[in-house]
Amino acid sequence: MVESIKELREICYKGSKGRRPLYMEWVTMKVSIYATKLLLYTPIRADQVTISMILLAIIGSVFMAFGNLTCMLIGILIIHFTVILDNVNGEVARYRKEGSMTGTFLEQYYHELSVPLIFFSLGFGVFLATGYKSAVVFGFLCAVFSRSTVLSALKSAVVKNAIRDRNNKKVDDKLKKYASITGKSPNVEGGSTETGAQLYKNYGLIREFWSAPFNIVHINILVVLEILNLYYWNLPPYAMLYWYLAIYGLMSVLIQLISFIVHYKGNTIYHYYAAMLGKWKK
Repeated sequence: MVESIKELREICYKGSKGRRPLYMEWVTMKVSIYATKLLLYTPIRADQVTISMILLAIIGSVFMAFGNLTCMLIGILIIHFTVILDNVNGEVARYRKEGSMTGTFLEQYYHELSVPLIFFSLGFGVFLATGYKSAVVFGFLCAVFSRSTVLSALKSAVVKNAIRDRNNKKVDDKLKKYASITGKSPNVEGGSTETGAQLYKNYGLIREFWSAPFNIVHINILVVLEILNLYYWNLPPYAMLYWYLAIYGLMSVLIQLISFIVHYKGNTIYHYYAAMLGKWKK
């Protein structure tokens, strides 16, 4: 017998102190526990939920790429459902004590794959509907730069160096060398400069309403408004979606440019290295 909703919340979130996106706190966590309760009556595992998220994100993106507003609405609703499942997989994993590195990998893969797919398919769909080639360009910019390309490259470089240095026993030498750069407390949120750290902190609030899952909410609302526009208003069709792609794409490029400058000037890669390897050496 599965516990009550109240008991499930206590079990699934006991000791959970990780900060979640506001949309998840405000909306999806309120809904996901009911889906979790249903799944707990079945043999479905957390990893299977995550794999279904990946497949649904692909299916939803394909629907959006057709360019028809009805298909776009179906597609974005499917993708919106994956945001709920993004909570469900964690709740199922915590309830059944299934947490693993594989589960983390699958979830991260979903996040890395879904956002670029959504934006590029949206841009392609708007292009098919309007003939504006620039919609594909803006969709491409959104797809590439809506995720943090700078931090992704930075973390990959740190992991590559960490694996190589551990094998060659160079960790201590490098940590001593980087201590003059990072100080006693490595700061992975902006690096060595006060300006960079402040910019990173200020962007944290903007990011809540700018990046996933809020960007999925943006698109969901705009598709509904475009459908209403067909029947009640006189705006050019797809204008709201087109300009959203244009603004979001260009702003994402600007944000990543600023991010590159902040992390390059602040030597953030050394802070990440010290934070990661310093813990390993304790």
